[in-house]
Amino acid sequence: MSSYRVTLRSIANFDSLQTILVDYLLMPLISLILFLLIAFNSTQDYTRVLIGTAVTTGVATGIGIISASSVYDQNINILDDIVSIRPSIFKYWLPKFVIASIATVVEVILLGSIGLILLGKSYLLWKLFLSLPLIIIISCLLGYFGSVLGIKRENPYWLTNFFSASLVIFSGVIIPVSEYPAWLKIFAELFPISNILDWTMTSSIINSDLLIIITKLLIWTMVCVITDNIVLSKNT
Repeated sequence: MSSYRVTLRSIANFDSLQTILVDYLLMPLISLILFLLIAFNSTQDYTRVLIGTAVTTGVATGIGIISASSVYDQNINILDDIVSIRPSIFKYWLPKFVIASIATVVEVILLGSIGLILLGKSYLLWKLFLSLPLIIIISCLLGYFGSVLGIKRENPYWLTNFFSASLVIFSGVIIPVSEYPAWLKIFAELFPISNILDWTMTSSIINSDLLIIITKLLIWTMVCVITDNIVLSKNT
């Protein structure tokens, strides 16, 4: 448990209960309220946008937590020892993944549940809950990938900030990825979040969207493993 306490201390936003409530609950809820005010005054169906907003907010939170903890370790020179020793994922990265996953789940459930209930779409809640493991996995993978490529960089947040800022675009929250220009569609298709949204909106569990999601997650996992080996080998 000591590794989890150390990880929590390494995340600036977890310094106090007030900061946690403001950053991870109050601010997302304010954004949700503003969204709902727009949705209630429109005849357009905003269900997919709502789910997409909840999912991308949760994923961005998970990425940010993993990145912040990794950068903290780098700033106090712990990461140099980690690079040299190269401990297993369970000894170093797992506490970061667990804490990030808990924050991601809380945000997705809170924002998604409130929004879907108020929009009268509560029948989609079961599917949103089923998608949580997929959301957690991609959040951890992107956070890990961005953190590894930020090791010993002047701006270690360069890639994780890019991921967090572009999630809404690459996940097709506002406009479906299928309607993107060819060049943008290529980049968006690399991420499984749009497929997760499509899968959540359907009534079936086993379908082509799920197979695509699993395939993309496996590819991202292999990319992370290869990247880790390359980056750590260069820094040892």
